[in-house]
Amino acid sequence: MLRADHYALVDTEVGLRDHRVHDIGALRYDGAVYHDASRQGLERFLSDVDYLCGHNIVHHDARYLFGDGPCRWQLVDTLYMSPILFPDRPYHKLLKDDKLISDQANNPVNDCRKAQDLLFDELGCWARLPEARRQVYATLLVGVPEFEGFMRMAGAVPAAGDIEALIRTAYEGCICHHVQLGDMCRQQPIALAYALALISTSDYRSLTPRWVLANYPEVEHIIHTLCATPCRQGCAYCNRQLDVHYNLRRFFGYAEFRTYNGEPLQEQAARAAVSGRSLLAIFPTGGGKSLTFQLPALMEARAEHGLTVVISPLQSLMKDQVDNLSERGITDAVTINGLLDPISRALAIERVQTGDASLLYIAPEMLRSKTIERILMARHVVRFVIDEAHCFSSWGQDFRVDYLYIGQFIRNYQTAKQRRHPIPISCFTATAKQKVIQDICDYFRNQLGLELDIFASSAARTNLRYSVIHTDTDEDKYAKLRSLIASVQCPTIVYVSRTKRTRELATRLTRDGYAALPFNGKMDADAKIANQESFMADRVRIIVATSAFGMGVDKKDVGLVIHYDISDSLENYVQEAGRAGRDPHLDARCYILYNDNDLDKHFILLNQTKLSISEIQQVWTAVKAFTRKRPRMCCSALEIARQAGWDDSVSDIETRVRTAISALEQSGYLERGNNVPHVYATGITVKNMDEARERIMASALFSGDETEKVVRIIRSLIHQKYTTRGEGQEAESRIDYLADILGLSKREVISAVERMRQEGILADSRDISAYLMDSGDTERKARMQLDRFARLEQFILGSLREGSLQTSCKLLNDKAVTQGIATSKEKDVRTLLYFLSVKGYTRKTEDAGHNIMVDRTADAETTLRRFEKRLYICRFAIEWLYRQAERRSVATEKTDSITFSVIELMRQIGQGQQELFGQIGTVTIEDVEEALLYLSKVGAIKLEGGFLVLYNAMEIRRIKDSKLRYKIDDYRMLDEFYKQKIQQIHIVGEYANLMVRDYQAALQYVQDYFGMDYRRFIAKYFKGDRVGEIARNLTPAKYHQLFGRLSARQMEIIDDRESRCIVVAAGPGSGKTRLLAHKLASLLLLEDVKHEQLLMLTFSRAAATEFKQRLMGLIGNAAHFVEIKTFHSYCFDLLGRIGTLEEADNVVANAAKMIRDGDVEPAKIGKSVLVIDEAQDMDADDYALVRALMERNEEMRVIAVGDDDQNIYEFRGANSRYMQLLAQLPGARMVEMTENYRSARHIVGAANHFVKAIHNRLKQTPIVAMSHDDGRVTVDRYSSAYLYQPVVDQVASHRGEDSACVLTQTNEEAVILVAALQRQGISSKLIQSMGGIRFWNLAEVRYFMKHITQGTRTPIVTDEVWARARQATRSAYSRSRALPYVQRCLTLFEQTNPKKYLNDFREYVFESSIEDFTPPADGQVIVSTIHKAKGREFDNVYMLIANVGRPTDDLLRRYYVGMTRAKRRLAIFTNTALFDRIGADRVSAHQQDYPLPTEVALQLSYRDVYLGFFKNRTDELLSLRSGDGLVYRDWLLYDVDGRPVAKLSANMQQRLSEWQEQGYRVTGATVRFIVAWRPKDAPKTERETAVLLVDLALAR
Repeated sequence: MLRADHYALVDTEVGLRDHRVHDIGALRYDGAVYHDASRQGLERFLSDVDYLCGHNIVHHDARYLFGDGPCRWQLVDTLYMSPILFPDRPYHKLLKDDKLISDQANNPVNDCRKAQDLLFDELGCWARLPEARRQVYATLLVGVPEFEGFMRMAGAVPAAGDIEALIRTAYEGCICHHVQLGDMCRQQPIALAYALALISTSDYRSLTPRWVLANYPEVEHIIHTLCATPCRQGCAYCNRQLDVHYNLRRFFGYAEFRTYNGEPLQEQAARAAVSGRSLLAIFPTGGGKSLTFQLPALMEARAEHGLTVVISPLQSLMKDQVDNLSERGITDAVTINGLLDPISRALAIERVQTGDASLLYIAPEMLRSKTIERILMARHVVRFVIDEAHCFSSWGQDFRVDYLYIGQFIRNYQTAKQRRHPIPISCFTATAKQKVIQDICDYFRNQLGLELDIFASSAARTNLRYSVIHTDTDEDKYAKLRSLIASVQCPTIVYVSRTKRTRELATRLTRDGYAALPFNGKMDADAKIANQESFMADRVRIIVATSAFGMGVDKKDVGLVIHYDISDSLENYVQEAGRAGRDPHLDARCYILYNDNDLDKHFILLNQTKLSISEIQQVWTAVKAFTRKRPRMCCSALEIARQAGWDDSVSDIETRVRTAISALEQSGYLERGNNVPHVYATGITVKNMDEARERIMASALFSGDETEKVVRIIRSLIHQKYTTRGEGQEAESRIDYLADILGLSKREVISAVERMRQEGILADSRDISAYLMDSGDTERKARMQLDRFARLEQFILGSLREGSLQTSCKLLNDKAVTQGIATSKEKDVRTLLYFLSVKGYTRKTEDAGHNIMVDRTADAETTLRRFEKRLYICRFAIEWLYRQAERRSVATEKTDSITFSVIELMRQIGQGQQELFGQIGTVTIEDVEEALLYLSKVGAIKLEGGFLVLYNAMEIRRIKDSKLRYKIDDYRMLDEFYKQKIQQIHIVGEYANLMVRDYQAALQYVQDYFGMDYRRFIAKYFKGDRVGEIARNLTPAKYHQLFGRLSARQMEIIDDRESRCIVVAAGPGSGKTRLLAHKLASLLLLEDVKHEQLLMLTFSRAAATEFKQRLMGLIGNAAHFVEIKTFHSYCFDLLGRIGTLEEADNVVANAAKMIRDGDVEPAKIGKSVLVIDEAQDMDADDYALVRALMERNEEMRVIAVGDDDQNIYEFRGANSRYMQLLAQLPGARMVEMTENYRSARHIVGAANHFVKAIHNRLKQTPIVAMSHDDGRVTVDRYSSAYLYQPVVDQVASHRGEDSACVLTQTNEEAVILVAALQRQGISSKLIQSMGGIRFWNLAEVRYFMKHITQGTRTPIVTDEVWARARQATRSAYSRSRALPYVQRCLTLFEQTNPKKYLNDFREYVFESSIEDFTPPADGQVIVSTIHKAKGREFDNVYMLIANVGRPTDDLLRRYYVGMTRAKRRLAIFTNTALFDRIGADRVSAHQQDYPLPTEVALQLSYRDVYLGFFKNRTDELLSLRSGDGLVYRDWLLYDVDGRPVAKLSANMQQRLSEWQEQGYRVTGATVRFIVAWRPKDAPKTERETAVLLVDLALAR
């Protein structure tokens, strides 16, 4: 006979790692205490004991003490009985889940005393239970080891009769009367006992402990069966507790459910949910969908203590619904989202954990949170509700890839909970066409095996009247808006498509007397709430909003909804318009103010926001780069974006990266882990909370503000005493979980844990991994990397001597290189500026043009000391870590990483400080963390874990082989969605046009859209070519405007979106410039290429400017954002340098090498498309650059356009062979464009004959003239050496309205011809190369630059400063002949740069040539060298080809260029037989000999003047102006005051002597240009000299 009063309590402390008993505590019935580790001693202590009691003794203490064999004592376990005896809130004061609450750790005797208190309370509670319930428990739990000891000790007696009847009697009114109990009693008695205990509670917020659910998962299903499954027969319980009408009145005060034209869909859907069925409800806006899931959720919370999880992408809607329920007195709802501050988040989590929440609203992204997963594991989730369910379907108006994770999450959750029955789903959407409904149903059938009941309203809103009003202009639209608002006096919503317009329109309406407030998703939260409440409370009757407004807002008296911008889909329009007339008795009006151009705005927005396949490929490439050494990576979305080559300025960049990651995960390329920082606060070393508090208060490591937080953290850890039946200590000691439940930031928790480790309150934990092999193989390499960055950082800090700095990364890098830091790179500067900003050294702001303002936060001395300390710590850390690696290598430990802790490293620094590098002051945790972060960011050592989790938000594991590429098949769902989005925009536009013509037809159109099969709908309303039209993201009118007049061959190139490389061999006059401009427009508007993903390279700034202007004409201001650069300019960008063409030697080659070496920021080279103009002019370096870009971007497409027959720069290395090499690459194609739209038939025929003599041509097809005019080609062959006179004579005889150009081979010929034409009274304009004279060096340009630089303190030159500088330059140089060049330069820059960035203008001028800004001809005859005429065209062309040497291919190509400039008439003057057989209309031979003209002009360049002469004459020279007359005498030139201002060089003196020998003398001299000059080999610091360049007039 066991004696109930002979008992003892026992508790053991077991090692987490060795699983051995380290300490034993016992407390006997007579008060005796045992505290030792000896088991034999314990057995002697228990010799007179019959009952051995403890908390979790059966499966923990007894197993470790006595093994698996029989135990001679009767075991009494307080753990298993506690949920049965204390199921109600508030729970027993000594219990928290499966643990005894204690302020002491590792004190088994103290735990025995608490277990004894609990045992006495349990026995007392058992005695107070009704007899029937005691019998129920005794019968169900008889013979169960975990309960048997307690039952015997308490004298429990099982029931003799029918246990089922006994349960029905004992729990009458708490469970369904007709539920079948037999199988539960026999098969799941323990789970049934726990279920009945919870059912008997008086507070529906009471919960079954999570350890019970973990061990007896059937409990939840049993509760559902007993209490939440309506019986068919009907019983008192079900007829009340599970009746939807009763509960509708109970919770919401409504007598009836809402109907839709008599359809009781709301009631039917609610009943389906209460019956446990899964459903899809399509209810119109204002149709009461929220109540449809809220009512079942509230009922199930009362019936089975369940939690309903609502997943919605709309965070503002979550808050609105929670607030709306709260106003009704229902406080069951809570939301957890990214907008909550830490304290609010902690309170929300606590409410879910404690059962206060019956409804939990979360965004899909939150399903990645380990905290969310953990709190849901502790709750009985009865239903998942998915709002905006159309997001599952790529055919829906708002497909979201992250929605596709929902099914996997629910499946994993059900598995973890050991659910044998699937959790039901409720899906809601306001509008859905048939294909979307099918997709949603298929998704849940395939993912979870669920069949969805569909509840769809077919009824239209009869109290809404729709109208569409066409508008012509923006002003017309505003006038009609104002008229509509003035016509009624009711609450009005005006919808616009852009956030900026909400403010602009609201301000304008208010100014015009109609008080209005803006509302958009990007507004400050307080402002949004204030504006919304003002509208709801009728303090303002007009709200101007984006579509974000109105979701979940129930204002019944809105009588007018105006779409100032049409919606982007019929679904959205129906939802937004449906916010009018919520009161069914109110007649409301819905207007669209429509212009066809409105659709193009939606297409542009779609193109900006869509995630293209190339962008996902770039993210996949970035992931592969990060996982090259190991399949797992841990980094932030921003780091992935940068590695992918995305510009930081891309809007919503982190969201876009996460979407790309979700797409890759969906296709099986990678697996994204939960957002889990693997950092734990483990190893409590203090005995109790009192000791912890004393040590915290006494420590100098904790400030007053921190103390309270640290105490809260250690208390939480001590309370979470480990037991094997729980879920493990790690889960509750994880940093992010502690932060979430305590309302602290992760930074605060990590900081506190580090300090407690340092103080010894927590054991130190090696939670940082150093992957030394990732950054290089040697300590030397790591040191070199550190030293390289240290030198650059020292330079940057030195640049902040004045405390602030206004610059750009490129400019700062350029200065660093100039000052001797040759290894500096722009991406390194950016890295350091980011680090200095993050760690508080500086404050940094950056504008859209990447100009930055940096302010130092401390004085220079303090900043320098901090830098030096960090550098010392970094050097020590590198040495110490590599030493650790060597020791492990000797010990033959194979590992790819070294694990350590911040505390461990800090102690090592403390020990070695004096010995290594002298006194650097006290080293703190913050110092060490800063140094480690620095080493990680500069790439000296790859570090993960520890405090670094604050900077690395995502954990990703690559699954697929790194050689695989993300394919079009993988992109299918997203691609389908975007195609649907394009069609939806067209469809809503068609609705608007139809509504204007036929109201009833428009209503039928909407009904068919939602009711018909989608393909049948398209076939009905979009016939023939219109099917193709609605597949383009352009309106038909815009498409025709852009591409309607292009040729079939041009459209073939425009439509090619697949070829990796398109090489277009385009003949003269084939429209290649036009083709490229339209291809750029196509890439941006039709091919998913965003402006930051597009790069165009040209060979001249003039070409870049022309393309920018042409593109602006096609797509408007969007062209400003497209990167169109010269090869040299782009390469200077890559090098992070600012340079001129004089400094361009090897810049392209150096850039190509940097790309291959991985030394260029990915954002600068991560392009989807590269477009090359004049590709035949590429040399070896240019081609190497293109290949390097292609190799670094495996998905990059290249479009190269050029004419191999027009390669006239072979002398500088250009070769059309590189076009051919591009065309031979895999996936490349060559296209010939041979239609000539410029020249008449005979001119094309002559050119075709001539070009046959050129070798190694690419084009095989002759050029075809598209003109119907014959034109005329004449060849006049002379025996004379000089042909100036016959050219002049023929030009004079053919002067008229048509444009004319004389082409020469040399500058000298061109200058002589200009003089000869002028002598004949023919006005002419000279275009020639300027002999090395750079536009940047003109005195007029320097004068303007000085004015804008002095007047500018910000990166942008203000309009006021710009206008002042323009006026000052115009005044100072009013008589200068060079002024028109400067004025044209400024005009062109203004046209292509809406914002005038100083650095952009400087670069623009650096790259430009004087001839780029030659003013228009205005009827003048153009005289040009052939080289400078390339790319131009004229009605009449006169070619002067005299004294030809051996006709090389290069020479022949040059003549071919000249011939193909002609449109209608080509006249060739030559003294060679080269043109005799070209099929000219007339070939004439002339024997007459012509002398040189009597007057000639010579233009002097740098080599023609003695440069040393100008030293110390700058002031005199700058007083001169281009065009001023000079006096020539004895090799010297004098100004009007007789001062010598220039001296001819020895070379020029010799040349002039030769002219004098022919009878010529100098008759006049004028100033051509005043330019700045400095010897090439001079240092940049040497002052420039003003140089005078002169025109000399000679006559005989």
